[in-house]
Amino acid sequence: MAKSYEEQVEELRRKQDEKALNRRTKAIIQSDDSTRPLKMLKFHVKKKALVKQITCERCGKTFKTNSDKKICFDCQKRMG
Repeated sequence: MAKSYEEQVEELRRKQDEKALNRRTKAIIQSDDSTRPLKMLKFHVKKKALVKQITCERCGKTFKTNSDKKICFDCQKRMG
């Protein structure tokens, strides 16, 4: 018995969906294998913080900065 047009279309859609799912699965597996060293590095290496909390030597004010200076911005302005 011949399949109706709707059944044929539905069968083709199912096959295409299966192929697309298989492609996505293969892509995920490959990306996991290629990025594994980066993921391991992310968890095993401690990163040094760029922003530090420092207390000013002149006024005692606590501030955050990424520079190595020990004086706050206000005291730097006053010094000239």
